[in-house]
Amino acid sequence: MKKICILDYGLGNVRSLYNSLKKLNFSPVLFSENIKNNYDFVFIPGVGSFSAASKILNTRKYLDFLQTHRKSGKKIFGICLGMQILHSFGEENGACNGLNYINGKVTKIESKNKKILPLVGYQKVRFLDNINLPFLKEYNLEKFYFVHSYVVSLSSEKNLLGLTYSDDYEYPAAVIDHNIIGTQFHPEKSGEVGLNFLKDIISKY
Repeated sequence: MKKICILDYGLGNVRSLYNSLKKLNFSPVLFSENIKNNYDFVFIPGVGSFSAASKILNTRKYLDFLQTHRKSGKKIFGICLGMQILHSFGEENGACNGLNYINGKVTKIESKNKKILPLVGYQKVRFLDNINLPFLKEYNLEKFYFVHSYVVSLSSEKNLLGLTYSDDYEYPAAVIDHNIIGTQFHPEKSGEVGLNFLKDIISKY
């Protein structure tokens, strides 16, 4: 059984993710309770502002923990704000530094149709076929749950794992860089498809 940690840093939807992983028969633990352990899989959930996440996660306690796992090849999975914070910086409240694991920036959605933010609801995700994760083909064009006002702009398409489209606006739904992966959508809130996605990511990624 893989050892799984959820980074509970005050901005994540920890309980929903925790319950989803338990439902899948995993045994996740919280970072605050097991700070010195090593894990196979670390989740960075997130709901809230990039600037707040930046202040918290760019402190030695979290940076050391994440960098140890990153360098040892362990998997780090960011969800929603947790995906955004994986990137270089965000423009909310001025430029704030992200973790800089993936080169890119986070900007506010500027839809031509002036959609009310945040964007909320289920949207189809098109997973790219140039990534060596064949199990993702099972989820191509499946609907996942989104709720956000900011999106990632990647510096390189090599980090693009999946796209989604909302009216006139196309943007990254999933990103990847070696052992770092992230989804703008919430798999833990996406019903049976989301649960299966989580299970496959943990087991096959």
